[in-house]
Amino acid sequence: MRWTRCSLLAASLIAAAACGSGAEPGAGAPESAGSAPAAPAPAEPQQTLGGGRATQIHPGDAGSPHVKVDWAVDGADISITYGRPYLKGRVVGESVEPMEGRVWRLGADEATILTTERDLMIGETHVPAGQYTLWVLDRGDTWDLIVNSQTGQWGTSYDQAQDFARIPMTVTETNTPADQLILSIDGGEFKVEWGRMVATVPLQVHQS
Repeated sequence: MRWTRCSLLAASLIAAAACGSGAEPGAGAPESAGSAPAAPAPAEPQQTLGGGRATQIHPGDAGSPHVKVDWAVDGADISITYGRPYLKGRVVGESVEPMEGRVWRLGADEATILTTERDLMIGETHVPAGQYTLWVLDRGDTWDLIVNSQTGQWGTSYDQAQDFARIPMTVTETNTPADQLILSIDGGEFKVEWGRMVATVPLQVHQS
């Protein structure tokens, strides 16, 4: 038989294919897209505020974001949910609450809520586990922290008849003003930072 150049080339290609037929199935083929698990998404950084873990609830009707801040104190879970207003150049006691002699919601919009799963000692007052609203009364040189048994109300609906306790706070001034309200539980005390005002009261888990 006479072989032409074209027939020789075709024969060599057939032979090469035959030699490769013993390879393992799928060898050299790309893996299917679903064969490898997807890499987990990176975790979002945890936001801290006032010594606790903060979760945003909503942005607020007038631009004061609402947060729920959780603390673990001596094995007890404590949280405060409140609106965080901005001063924006205003002065505490002159053009913004708290004003002397008036009760303030200790935040913006809805009443500020304290939730504790364990009994607390706030100052010298025993506060049983449960849910309360927090308010302050400016007495000039001192503030009273008001622990009220009513919950779920708007921050202008204060009912003095439902006060559980009024607890004196120590008030000082700072050279580093807080333009946005900060409530903290840290180092064995509850602290309010608002403008140049810093109000504190001891807070501990009640030991029965």
